[in-house]
Amino acid sequence: MHERLPAALLALLLCASPALAAFEPAAAVAVPDEEESAEGEEGSETLNKNWVPGYQEVSGQAVNVSDGDLQATVVNGPLRPSCGYTPLEVTLHNPGPTPRTVSIRVDSHVSMGRAGVTTRQVEVGPRQRLSAWLPVPISGRGGMVRLDSLGASFRPFSFYSVDPVGQPVLVVGSEEAFQSGTKLPRVKDKPKLSVRFIAPGDAPRELAAYVGYPMVVVAGDVTALPADAWSALEAYASTGGYLVLLRPPRDVAGRLPLLARTSSGVSPNPYGFGRVRVCGKAEECGSGLLSDVNLMEEPERGHVGVVTPAGPPPSWQRGFGSSRHLLNDGEVPLVPGVQAPVGRFLFLITLFVLAVGPGGLALARRRGPVALLIAVPSVALVTCLAIVAWSVLVEGFSVHASRYSLTWLDRERDRAVTVGLGGYYANLEPAGVRVPAQAVLLGPGVDWDTQFPDADWTNGMVVSGGFLPSRTYREWGEVAVVPSRARLTVRREGQGLRVQNALGAPLAAGYVRSGGKLWRLPALADGAEGEATLAPASDDKMSFSELVAFPEPVKRRFSRVPWHTLNASLPEGGFAAKVEGPGPAPTSALEVELHEGLHFVHGRVDGP
Repeated sequence: MHERLPAALLALLLCASPALAAFEPAAAVAVPDEEESAEGEEGSETLNKNWVPGYQEVSGQAVNVSDGDLQATVVNGPLRPSCGYTPLEVTLHNPGPTPRTVSIRVDSHVSMGRAGVTTRQVEVGPRQRLSAWLPVPISGRGGMVRLDSLGASFRPFSFYSVDPVGQPVLVVGSEEAFQSGTKLPRVKDKPKLSVRFIAPGDAPRELAAYVGYPMVVVAGDVTALPADAWSALEAYASTGGYLVLLRPPRDVAGRLPLLARTSSGVSPNPYGFGRVRVCGKAEECGSGLLSDVNLMEEPERGHVGVVTPAGPPPSWQRGFGSSRHLLNDGEVPLVPGVQAPVGRFLFLITLFVLAVGPGGLALARRRGPVALLIAVPSVALVTCLAIVAWSVLVEGFSVHASRYSLTWLDRERDRAVTVGLGGYYANLEPAGVRVPAQAVLLGPGVDWDTQFPDADWTNGMVVSGGFLPSRTYREWGEVAVVPSRARLTVRREGQGLRVQNALGAPLAAGYVRSGGKLWRLPALADGAEGEATLAPASDDKMSFSELVAFPEPVKRRFSRVPWHTLNASLPEGGFAAKVEGPGPAPTSALEVELHEGLHFVHGRVDGP
């Protein structure tokens, strides 16, 4: 009995041990966690299985109006893309013998007010039918459409856009051509793709009509497309879009000059900042589209554009006075000092209160109430003048900006493919800015409280009011394919390499591969020449994304740039350069006081 007592006491102590007590519940909890994780994976698979591998057409509803011999049809309920603009189609038919000029105005609205005014003026020739496209900001789910022509008065009518069920896809071609090229079925519920079909002859001619869609499919004959419509589609692919050709032409390499390789139907090919799929077999093409859509549905890869400017925070976060609520998702502005100097203003206000409070009481006792009636307005005037003087002398009247961009320089065709970002703060709203047809301004995404600018799309995009509201920080993204004579020229001098900077901006750093060797570019002013130096062997492994030394907040806004397609080693005659200044994007014509300008150019040199 006594011999068993120590063993019993030892067992009792072990059972009461804190370490053992802490260990046993943890082990018991670990098993349910694993089971819950497995159940979560099964639930995710079940959720994915609920989606039907097919497409659903979003056809819209035609609204017909007419006055005299002029007829107009507006397709109401267009498919709303992921970002950018919803293309609203207005078809005009003039059966008469005289040309007619028609002005189209779209007033779009958001939940808290007006989103912006979109206008366009078109001329309809005798017995002509044409489609006019108006890019409406996606923040405006609806609004009013007004048509005006000399001698005609059309009744205004409302419009609305339709949210996609699956990924929004724009198809240039017929439904029969899309089905035969992909073998995807048409389904009723939970489709993978929400599709809008557009006749090839009526395809939009501006990049803005395509840029918001994560995928654009050309289902018919590419050669049947109008030349300017194909230029817009090629610009869409090169600036970050995903273009699919179901019936690729024989001269596909000539029509897609940035295409490095043409693997048919296996995987999408990198193309500038975007991708192109050249289809072969219909079954492979259809399954490839569905697999790419699965990637688009992942949260970290969700399509919101190749560049994502930060917008204002939600309305419930505003007014707290915290800098982290100045932009959405806790982002910080790219331009310093865009917040009001609250500390300095509070200091001036405190001095004003002391002057009119205890100071006024002391003045009234010494000099009487008449002196107080003179002193208080004088002190208030001095305080207001001090605040105004601070705003004028320190902030000035100019537009403060920080600009960043990535450019693919296509020297063979004298053009620049640019993806850019700008942060702006204007004390006084500027007059406006002009953007060409193959360039687009991208807002911060869907924000129901944000007012978008007024724009006229008669000849490209001419932005008037609302682009940069006074004393309000704004960010704008840009994608553009514009003509450019920028170049980097190199020539041999003995064993060395001489470089001339003709990029249109100061050259800060970079690399060029010539003669099978990697050379480091010198810092050069625009138009200057200098000697390149051989780069060390360690620099040969440097990727383009490592050369792009954007600040961390800027990198997050460029997080969807396909760096893997840009990180390949430089080919013979290729260069990657860092330049400074306002950059090559179309809005660089806007007069600003530049806080920071960082731009990176990728292309081929002129010379050996």
